[in-house]
Amino acid sequence: MQPTGRRVFETVKSTFSSRVGQISNAALNRSIIAYNENSDDELRDKCREETETLAILTGLEIDSAKSGVKPDLTEYLGTKTVAKSKFLKYKSLLEKSEGRRAWYEPTFEEQFEKFFADTDWNKVDSNVERLPYLAYMLGKNTKTVVDKPATDEELFTFAEDDNWKDKLNSDKLKKLSALITDYERCLSRIRACGQPVKDRQRRNDIQRILYSRGQDREYDADMLYTLFQGTPPERITAIRQELQAKSWHLTPKEQRDDLLAEWLPELERYYSLFRDFRFGGYRVLIDLIADIDDENNLTDRKRLIRDGDSPEFMRLMEAFLNKNVNVYYRDAVAAECRKLIEAVMKPDEAVRYIVALGKRKVLFDLLYDRIEKHIRREK
Repeated sequence: MQPTGRRVFETVKSTFSSRVGQISNAALNRSIIAYNENSDDELRDKCREETETLAILTGLEIDSAKSGVKPDLTEYLGTKTVAKSKFLKYKSLLEKSEGRRAWYEPTFEEQFEKFFADTDWNKVDSNVERLPYLAYMLGKNTKTVVDKPATDEELFTFAEDDNWKDKLNSDKLKKLSALITDYERCLSRIRACGQPVKDRQRRNDIQRILYSRGQDREYDADMLYTLFQGTPPERITAIRQELQAKSWHLTPKEQRDDLLAEWLPELERYYSLFRDFRFGGYRVLIDLIADIDDENNLTDRKRLIRDGDSPEFMRLMEAFLNKNVNVYYRDAVAAECRKLIEAVMKPDEAVRYIVALGKRKVLFDLLYDRIEKHIRREK
């Protein structure tokens, strides 16, 4: 036998997935006529009255999930008092386009073209009904913007010389190219490692605890996983070891905040959740950390520093790992990269090399304060 909570959930799900949607569609069909000043007066008044009635019936249908008494909708759902709106037809086409199509059916593009071609849109006077057509025409008549970046010669004074690239030191160019590559790879890896956990084996356990404590509306298990998506894997592993070593599940209530402050100082606002051990609540933090650590260990994708990384790359990543909580990750990595660049050449000189490498965007990360003096100004 299903638990009571599960039965109630299925009842509510069934209600919202069928009749409430049908009532809403019926109300929309009528409201288009009811609030269109070009409609016949008698039909407009009738549709306005039915729209208001359907609004009341929507509330009764929702209440029926608890009362068990369903309103009679035969008069509205079993008849074709008004034609189905073009807006709903368009919505139905969009929903179908997201699914699979039988081999013998027209393509979704063909169905869309037929939908718009079969209607004289000049005779459609409802603003809501015309929305799909206006969107369609906007898409057809909007030209794709093609980026046309300015040439180096148009932007930088040093590029006015046709042979400026030939005058660059090849060894310095090679070193700077390697540094920029490490910088971009470092940022890319940080973003990749910051992605939320996919394999959430213990999610249901967390959700059960939240439901048992009446906190399932206040907190969401999926949201809790995202709290740790920027936490380095090494730190997650260390926290898991601490949870085991210090027997988190046996920690007295008055000591829990101190341990949380030691492990997760940036998540102080969630201490009240993690220190609540009711209904096995000590497992919330254990489950979260264990799931994240397990996924980190299954693949190199979650390892920030890996075998084969260059010394420069490791310095950049360590700058991220050791950054202050309030410092943005890109700023921390960029500051360290600039130090590495300055060990090879002066910043003003580096501007030329970075432009020669075709990495203009990187300039704004690393040498934004040195760009202005090299910008070409119109006379």
